[in-house]
Amino acid sequence: MQALIYNLLNKFFMNEIEDEIIKFLRKDNKIIFDVGCFKGNFTNNFIKNDKKLGHMSNYYMFDPNPDVKEYLKSMLVNDKIKYFNIALDNTNSRKKFYLNNFFESSGSSLDPFILNDKKWVNTRKFFMSIFQPFKKIQEFSEIYVNTKTLDSFCDENKITHIDLLKIDAEGNEKNILLGSERLLKERRIDSIYVEIGETKKNFETKKNSVENYLKEHNFELKFSLPIRSFSFLSNLKATDNLFINSNLR
Repeated sequence: MQALIYNLLNKFFMNEIEDEIIKFLRKDNKIIFDVGCFKGNFTNNFIKNDKKLGHMSNYYMFDPNPDVKEYLKSMLVNDKIKYFNIALDNTNSRKKFYLNNFFESSGSSLDPFILNDKKWVNTRKFFMSIFQPFKKIQEFSEIYVNTKTLDSFCDENKITHIDLLKIDAEGNEKNILLGSERLLKERRIDSIYVEIGETKKNFETKKNSVENYLKEHNFELKFSLPIRSFSFLSNLKATDNLFINSNLR
């Protein structure tokens, strides 16, 4: 049932703009990082748009959820797609990860800001109980996961350039960007598509912080799209944002 609800939400409420993003990217064979990949919808949609252009890029997918490798099984037969069961962050360590067991595609993060919003949690649990009336609705659980900075990961894997960095980390996006500082300084990332999420009260402060940080590294905001399902019956807010490095102009 979770899978059905997830697919419906993606179809009717999430922003699917991979066809717009690809217009900003120059190269035929690109390096795409999908951070917070879950079941791989973003990568799948990007591959479809890539194929229309006769391209086949290389994809690096990241998610610390221990079940994700099973979800991606059919995708991983493609040798252009690699998956890593780690959480990208601003540290190389182990950290507590909050896993949403009643709807794992949303709210699972190193950052507990979604878990801490009781209005979001209670309304989503209520909806899940309607769709699954005879099933016990589970709670969030805490697991420990390996974290790594993007700078370190790229050093270890000899990746010198990223054409597109997509981040959907449910609140941990700024830390991931901080862990990419050397790549950003050296202009080795061309474009960043990032979900920015925060409480409604603090959202503008966080969004400005991300925008200013990326502006310091020569990125320009191309568009920002609201994620309405995130704000619905909650004290939270989120947007999808595309930033392009000035070296692509």
